[in-house]
Amino acid sequence: MTLNLTAPESWSELTQEQLSYMLKAMSIVNRMTLNRSFRSKEDCGWQVSANVATRCLLHWNRLKVITPYAGGWILARDGKEYLVSAGDLATAASMLSWMSRIPEAPVRLDVIDGARAISADVEEDLSFDDYLAIEALWQVWQQTNDDRLLRSMAAILYRKEDIRLQNFELLSIFYWWASLKAMLSVRYPNFLQTSPVDQAEPHVDELTLRRSMDSQIRALTKGDITKEKMILSLPAIRALTELDALAREYEDLNRKYPSK
Repeated sequence: MTLNLTAPESWSELTQEQLSYMLKAMSIVNRMTLNRSFRSKEDCGWQVSANVATRCLLHWNRLKVITPYAGGWILARDGKEYLVSAGDLATAASMLSWMSRIPEAPVRLDVIDGARAISADVEEDLSFDDYLAIEALWQVWQQTNDDRLLRSMAAILYRKEDIRLQNFELLSIFYWWASLKAMLSVRYPNFLQTSPVDQAEPHVDELTLRRSMDSQIRALTKGDITKEKMILSLPAIRALTELDALAREYEDLNRKYPSK
């Protein structure tokens, strides 16, 4: 009896239900492997990804595992049983290899703790002031992995100060901001530099973060402190567009008039 399996081909094709289940599967598998030893970081990543992909593939195709059998598995759906080899199941799960990569476009859960998120690409609803606050929290989280920082980010992104998040919802915040930064780095290459999320970030202390934010604000106000409030209230995308243009102009000047 033939068993046909279907699955999304990218992050962008996920429905909210599928995204929610995938994040839950990731959270479960991460907890399961927390104290396990692996031969290498690559082996750990492969096993975690394969486990999550298999869980999702079975769930999204409404398949239930009945029992291991003859080097494979007996699966059931709608009252029918299927014998699937471990190799065939692994091949099918490999269709979901994209899950181990950061999304190419921002994705996130629409609603968390009853609060609705702002637009995924932050084209709307996010001020430059809020962007700076979230980016500062993100930079510190990169170094500490303190979940409280992701919760603080969520409070801004979902407009709910006392928002409560489960572990899989924390993952949603991570993937949302990581994918957004990847997209913005392509859109604003002169101002933002692409940095792999799994690459260790240089240590950034509070003073360095503050100076970085101040320099961005000063670049937009041209040193006129009376304009600061207006600049901070700008849509984040508009502010980033201007900062990228200023960075490009600065680079053009350096090429034309290199310092000796």
